[in-house]
Amino acid sequence: MQQEMTGRERLTCMFEGKTPDRIASTFLMNEYYTNHNPGHGSPDDLMKELGADILDREYRLPYKKVYTGGVEYKDYYQDGKTYHIFETPVGTITEMYKGKWGSELPFKLECYVKELEDYKILQYVFEHTEFVEDYEWFEERDKVIGDNGILVPLVTEFRSSLEYLMEDNQIRTTYDLFNEEDIIGELLEVVKAKNIEACKVAAKSPAQILNIWEDSSTTILSPNLFEAYVLPEIKEFTDILKQEGKKLIHHACGHIKHLLPLMKREEVAAFESITPYHTGNINMTDCFQEWGDKYIVIGGIDPVFLVGCTVEELEKYLINTIESFGDYKKKFIISNSDSLPPGVSIEKLIKVIEVAKRFRF
Repeated sequence: MQQEMTGRERLTCMFEGKTPDRIASTFLMNEYYTNHNPGHGSPDDLMKELGADILDREYRLPYKKVYTGGVEYKDYYQDGKTYHIFETPVGTITEMYKGKWGSELPFKLECYVKELEDYKILQYVFEHTEFVEDYEWFEERDKVIGDNGILVPLVTEFRSSLEYLMEDNQIRTTYDLFNEEDIIGELLEVVKAKNIEACKVAAKSPAQILNIWEDSSTTILSPNLFEAYVLPEIKEFTDILKQEGKKLIHHACGHIKHLLPLMKREEVAAFESITPYHTGNINMTDCFQEWGDKYIVIGGIDPVFLVGCTVEELEKYLINTIESFGDYKKKFIISNSDSLPPGVSIEKLIKVIEVAKRFRF
């Protein structure tokens, strides 16, 4: 009998384009989940306890940001709200969230860009942001994860340039993209340039696999905008990483049905947090039908379904889904699609891993 791989060996094997001993299973889990499920320690502790294959996407950046030109950044929590503030010589911009990162799931109440002049302030912030390598934590963190998995830090925290602006304020950005083309275009070029700078620093880190929280979805960007703005930027990221022998994971947690043909043109190693119906708008087989075996596909469990289903319903869904993949199941990593909701029982997480162990190669 083939010896059981460790989580690190299993995931590394897959990202090297080889066949693992069995299907891998992981969870996108942060303290928002474990704080609501006391008695299991940190997300690391719980995933080790369960025997998950850890893709550690929730830790530190491989760089530090240094602000120049009189830019000052402040953040604080007060009266149930989290504030992020940039003070600059050309003005001040603020974003505000209801809730506190870690203990709650914050909801954005106020965006950086509220008026046209705020674009110029935000642009000034990016123009005066430098990225300095921060790799010292990697070795210690790698030891914490150990044989249970691999570290996957962010290649840039800002997503692609247009996606970043859409996340800040989708309605206003969409309007201004077509009515204030010069202002938006100049800012997008600056953000893109800074993304490339961050990527070059991240590419020199010890990490072999990096991630980008792109949140790809046609609820945010049309296929035309995705093709015009996102694909070229993702290509630049992957080209930079390839020069260092590194690979990229593209986070795509939304409605991607009409993006699948465009995503096929990417040179990433994997797409993660792929979300099926009903939060998403695809069946998981749609990915393999469009992409073949080009990518590792990570996800498959709609978080709303995961909260509401029984353990038996979850087991049936997973088995039927995996069996529908045929030989493509070798390119599949079972995971919750985006952050793990606190209402999901530990029993369901155990079942996910149990099902993964049944499908051996």
